[in-house]
Amino acid sequence: MPSVPCYGYSGRDFRYGPFVAVTSLRRKVSVGAALGLLLVPGCHVAEHTQPHAEAIGFPVDEVPGATVGEHVVETDHSVVGYRYPLLGAGHPLTREVRTVMAERQTAFLEDLSGNGRPELRQDVSLLAASPQVVGARLTAVSTAGMRESREATTLWFDADSGAVLPWTALFRDEEAVERAHVLLADVLREDYDLPLADLPGVVGEAARRAEEEAGATDEPESAEASPDTAGAAGAGAAAPTGAFDAEWAREAADAWSGSPLEDVAFSTAGGLAVRLDPTRMPGTGQVSDVMLPVAPEEAEELLSELGFHAREAALSGPDPDVFLEEGPSGEGGSLDCERLRCVALTFDDGPGEHTDALMDTLAEYDAQATFYVLGSLVEEFPEALERMAAEGHELGNHTWEHDDLSGMSAEDIEADMARTNAAVRDVIGVDPPSMRPPYGALNGTVRETVGMPIILWDVDTMDWRSRDTDEVAAHAIEHSTSGSVVLFHDIHESSVRAIPEVLDELHRRGFHFVTVTELFESGLEPGDVYTDARHG
Repeated sequence: MPSVPCYGYSGRDFRYGPFVAVTSLRRKVSVGAALGLLLVPGCHVAEHTQPHAEAIGFPVDEVPGATVGEHVVETDHSVVGYRYPLLGAGHPLTREVRTVMAERQTAFLEDLSGNGRPELRQDVSLLAASPQVVGARLTAVSTAGMRESREATTLWFDADSGAVLPWTALFRDEEAVERAHVLLADVLREDYDLPLADLPGVVGEAARRAEEEAGATDEPESAEASPDTAGAAGAGAAAPTGAFDAEWAREAADAWSGSPLEDVAFSTAGGLAVRLDPTRMPGTGQVSDVMLPVAPEEAEELLSELGFHAREAALSGPDPDVFLEEGPSGEGGSLDCERLRCVALTFDDGPGEHTDALMDTLAEYDAQATFYVLGSLVEEFPEALERMAAEGHELGNHTWEHDDLSGMSAEDIEADMARTNAAVRDVIGVDPPSMRPPYGALNGTVRETVGMPIILWDVDTMDWRSRDTDEVAAHAIEHSTSGSVVLFHDIHESSVRAIPEVLDELHRRGFHFVTVTELFESGLEPGDVYTDARHG
């Protein structure tokens, strides 16, 4: 069997696959991009005879106007790193990309064996970027000792619906998805000489269904496909023939789980380029990628309206107008905590002399926190507030000087809230989105007057009384669960010293550290009292 092209992997930014950049509708591919395919050391490259595809992709950090979020968390037990595009504050695709990466990170950390220091690196390339559609390819490379595994999935943002959709949304309906798999099977059988029995996974299932249907043409039309001939892939996921159905796309993606089309892109020829894992193909040798083509004329019969828009965007190159400038707290609201193990770490009574050291520690874990600040301290520590806002933390109102609001008149409460909000606004440009009453003291007048959501807590470390670093850390770790709001005070050095252990252990358990607003993503109402955000 003839050898296949040897595509490689770039360890610098953990992208993989033969992506090339296309700069116009005429597909003017630069010579460097077209020929600069990364080679795996020691991999034999021979002149190939099989059809292959050059997939269009744009490394985010090489796209003019694009902003990249990048973090690495290194601990004694693991290293996790991730990069993603920032498409404007709260953009649905940024949120979904980060959430998918966080889900994968949690699964990776849960599987740690305690041996060595495994690494997980995740990255994003753009497959298309226009005002109508943005396509992203998420890649993950995990290493443990000599073992390495790679995964890739694609997501597509449809501006008309505001939805982020799986790969199936590129296809017209279930019949088109089935047909795409049969076309891949034809390439493998005709050009890679793979027999039907050796076709991998759902590609083989689709090919066998096609042969069975072709061999059953003499049977009555009313005969129904049995569960065996229907196969797991595609079973029970019939799309409507009219307008595109986003819910069908999600159901179909689940039904076709494991399909190589999960890693589909558009080719420089205007068709589809599908990466197939060579380890699932007998006889391919030591290659890192097999890129299968679906010809442009065949793809045209399969694509949905979104698919056509995505192809046009891919061939045209990325539109700079897609990338919006990030404002203050631009990464806020970027995780879906209904799908993740989230916890909100909150700090009262500051800022103070230990607050900067606390933020240094939070940055090591890419952890966002919420600081309930005293208005009387804002003028003394304005740089601390500026840094909180710049690093994605959230600021809350903790009154002017820690007075018990439950003993105050409505007029005095209103004045205290307004004075503290103004002090914060003068430094960071926005009002605090929530407040926390000193001592947790509440009554009806407080609830009716503060004009803000009232955030209490479900995990009280009692750090104001204990001042024992180990005891504070142990209490936070033992009692925190998904949706918890944990109370600390950053004015106590003993509390700040407890945070590295809290972050390390909760991170190892797969928790993600978010702001209060992000934790309560369903919304917060003025005057309502919240202690935690447990789901289900």
